[in-house]
Formats: sequence, structure tokens, C-alpha cells
Amino acid sequence: MKKTVFLSFLAILGGCASAPDCGSNWRDLGANEGRIGARPNTERYGASCPGKFDEARYMEGWREAYSQRPIPLW
Repeated sequence: MKKTVFLSFLAILGGCASAPDCGSNWRDLGANEGRIGARPNTERYGASCPGKFDEARYMEGWREAYSQRPIPLW
């Protein structure tokens, strides 16, 4: 029982921690995600930060960083 409560608590904290900062520098955020190879999260940020999300700046940073990733050899 205690283990279930503890795991539920961690899941709730994890959800809160993953919420975007709506005052973000969208270009830098996009570049960070593009650099690690993450898919663009435009729908998530648009829904979480209505009226504040700058999709054009986010995608500008994402495209630039993603294009500089090394090509996989497999």
C-alpha cells in the first residue's frame, strides 16, 4: 500500500515537473530539443501556453540544431 502511494506521488510530481515554462525563450527551447533529436513538441506547447507560444521561433531553433546532428551510421 505504501509503495503504491509513493509511486503515485512520484507520478504526480513528474507530471508537474514536465510542464513547460510559458515565458521560455522558444528558440532556445527548440534548439535544445532539436540537438538531442527529440521530435518537435509544437502541439504540446501550443496547448499548454495558449497565446504565448511562438511556434515560428521554436521551429527555427529546432531546425537549426537538428540539422547539425551527426548522421547515424546504421
